[in-house]
Amino acid sequence: MGNGRSARDWFLFEANRLTVTGVLTIACFVLLTGFSMLDLPFQSILGDGDTIETLFQTLIGVLITGMTLVVSINQLVLSEEFGSLGRQRERMDKSMTFRKDSEREFQWTGPPEPNRFLSTLINTSVDRAKAVQEAVNGNHDPLLRDRVEQLVDRIATSADEITDELEDAPFGEFTIMQAALSYNYSWKIYLVRRLYWEHQESLSEDEQDAIDNLVDILELFGPAEEFFKAHYLQWELVNLSRRILYTGVPALIFSIYAALYLKPEVISGSVFNVPVLVWLINGGVTFALIPFFIFTAYVFRTASIAKESGAIGPFVLHESERAPLIDWED
Repeated sequence: MGNGRSARDWFLFEANRLTVTGVLTIACFVLLTGFSMLDLPFQSILGDGDTIETLFQTLIGVLITGMTLVVSINQLVLSEEFGSLGRQRERMDKSMTFRKDSEREFQWTGPPEPNRFLSTLINTSVDRAKAVQEAVNGNHDPLLRDRVEQLVDRIATSADEITDELEDAPFGEFTIMQAALSYNYSWKIYLVRRLYWEHQESLSEDEQDAIDNLVDILELFGPAEEFFKAHYLQWELVNLSRRILYTGVPALIFSIYAALYLKPEVISGSVFNVPVLVWLINGGVTFALIPFFIFTAYVFRTASIAKESGAIGPFVLHESERAPLIDWED
């Protein structure tokens, strides 16, 4: 995910999901109202009581099916937390192995909070990059020194921007995932390895060790990002299911009420030359669709995160992630 911000990035990633739901809800109501004011047989169609009843009966079926799906999603999410003692022990052992690896790189325990852990990981990578720069200061290859300087400057600038975003960011908010995606560790690993192979003959043993140390700390970023992404998406699915249930039950009750009592012969009058019945139908349909809009808002973000993060490891799948940190044309 690039550092540039656009309306698309705001809508897919940064905006509160309830805000996105509100935008979709208002757009739906405005669109339905616009159709109501056109010279179309829309009003006469909805003036038929059977049409209104069929419409809301269909929405009732959709809501019941959707809420049942929510229960299934919750079961899927919770199933990941259940398992035998052996499986839980294996998960614990792998987590502790990663923790010990990070402690060796940090030379201390490291913070337990996700935002501070990522900040420490990023700051340590900057320190390692500066160590590479110090190691090659006396190297006889001016092109190597210039390229290392470019790399360090870009890594430090990127780290400053991300650590500012991570400060006081609680886990569960998109800020942590945004910072993790923005750091682009895979591309940095590739650049460091390319630097090594293009200047291998010019590098001393100490300089090679400094480069290896930088790669080691960047490699830790991959598992950390995937771990936080998995748990963040899990939290998002839980929030999604809860909000669908919160809005789905009132929408279901309203749809049942509308199917039974919203009749052309009962409601009369008009507002802005549009019958009150049509206004009520537009509002009722929009209200019944709110759970679907919530689902859409969350899928926009989770699917986009899955696409932007790509695969773990040194492969860079997206063209936008291949930022030219080093000028290779010199």
